[in-house]
Formats: sequence, C-alpha cells, structure tokens
Amino acid sequence: MSPPGGAIAAQPPGGSDVRRPLGPRLLPYALLAPALLVLGGMLLYPLGYVVVESFFDVAPLRHLGWGAAGLGNFRRLFHDDQVVASIVRTVTWTVLSVLFQFLIGLSVALALRRRFRGRPLVRMLLLVPWATPAVVGALAWKWIYHGQYGLLNALLGSFGLGGLERAWLGDPSTALGAVIAANVWRGFPFIAVLLGAALANLPAELHEAAAIDGASRWQELRYVTLPQLRPAIVLATLLSGIWTFNNFSTIYILTGGGPAGRTDILVTFVYRNGFQYFEFGYAAALSVMLFLIVLAPSIFYVRRLGEAAN
Repeated sequence: MSPPGGAIAAQPPGGSDVRRPLGPRLLPYALLAPALLVLGGMLLYPLGYVVVESFFDVAPLRHLGWGAAGLGNFRRLFHDDQVVASIVRTVTWTVLSVLFQFLIGLSVALALRRRFRGRPLVRMLLLVPWATPAVVGALAWKWIYHGQYGLLNALLGSFGLGGLERAWLGDPSTALGAVIAANVWRGFPFIAVLLGAALANLPAELHEAAAIDGASRWQELRYVTLPQLRPAIVLATLLSGIWTFNNFSTIYILTGGGPAGRTDILVTFVYRNGFQYFEFGYAAALSVMLFLIVLAPSIFYVRRLGEAAN
C-alpha cells in the first residue's frame, strides 16, 4: 500500500542498499593494523636504514662516526672494476642456474605425469634436495667436490677417467660450474613440483584433440602444453631467479667467492666489503644497487604474470 496522501518514500542513492556506518568498515583495517605495523617495521626500517647509510662514509677502521659522503659511494661503485666483474658473474650464475633448473624440472614434471610403478616414492624422493637445509646441502657438495677424498673424483677414477680428477672448487676453470651444479640440484625440485601441479590441471581435451590431429609429442609440448603452462613457468622462473640471485649460503660455504674471485657474485662482494673490510657505507650503496637490480626484472615478470593469467 502507498503511504498516506500518495507520497512515495524516498529511496537512498544506489537503490535499497544502506551505507554502513564508518566503524564496521574500518574494523578489518584495525584488526590488520598490528600485523601490518610489524611487517612494515621489519621490511621498511632495515631498507630505509641501508638507503640512508649509503649516503655516508661509515668505515670504523678508518674513522669513527658517520661522515657525509653524498653520492661518493655510488660514484665509487660505478668506477669499481670488481663491481662490473661481480655483475657479470652474477648474471652468469643466475641465468645458467635457472635455465638448467627449468629444463630439468620440466623434464621431471612431464615424466612424473605418466603413471608407473613406484611413482609416489619418486615424488617423495624428489623433494629431498629442496627440503634439505641449504647449509647441509652445500657442505655435502663440498665433500663431493673434495680434490682428495671427494666422491666425484672417486667415481671418475673407478671408470678409468682419472685424468679428469681435480680440485673442482679450487680450480678457477671449474669452480663456477661446480657451484652452479650444486645450486641446480637444490633448486630444480621446486620447479618440478610447481609445473607438475600445473600439468595436473590442464584440460585433457586439448591433448586428446592434438593426438587426433596427428601431432607429435614435440608438437604437443610446444603448441599445447607450454602455452598452457605459461603462468606457472613465469612464476617458477621469477621465484627461482630471485632466490638464485640472492643465494649467499651456497657460494659462501663452497668457495667463499674464490678461487681468485672466480665465484664472487654481488651478494658475496657486498658481504666482503661490509664484514671483512668494514666499509659499511660502500656496502650499503652496493646493497641499494643490488635491490634495484632485483626489483626491475621482478616488476617486469609480475606484469607478464598478470598478462599470462588473463
């Protein structure tokens, strides 16, 4: 029935929805505020501290206190030949590690897609390298590569390849390849598991249609499987690349950046300047550069990930 006098009750803007009071709308933010403050303090304070320190000359072995340096630390790193060499080694270390992790991880994921006897056991063993603590895994590889008592040289000798025996981590020609192999061993299970989960969710109809059309296995992989795995591939390579780029423990335990600096990447170079030479201001500037180098491709990859998901 209409109201008396034929008047029509006024409706609030937007139909029958009534705007909620301010208090209930702010309640979720209030509940999240303590956690956000803690996370913000743990992330923003150290980052801000390093950025501020990068503009000062902080070197307790040379002088006390913080001396104003302005852009001096950044000018120094741009004229430091060791920085350029460290960047080249870091790019080589990261690209080769991620490439082989991806190739092995994809191969393992495709192999485990097929049913065979003992597949659950293989899947369980696959996680052992990834589940092993980084320090434990690096120490194990250090013994494997040992020039006198190492397993690798023992195997080469047992197969009549004693001429290939060497101190793998002490030889400048093999040290970088040796640490890359150790990093690939630890990192490929993550990519295999991630791609395996993505493969399990692919529509079976696409592969059935490709088989009916007479596509070979390579054609099916190239034109059907890989395009469907694109979001998972982008995510896996992004995370693996960031972890590898900042991987300090593996190289530090295996070689410490040696021999003769052949495995010295940016993170170990920053560590040496900060905690061996006690050039904290210069190490802070190097850390800012390292952060920006990681940030740029991360933003690019995240955008590509969003495009791939859409």
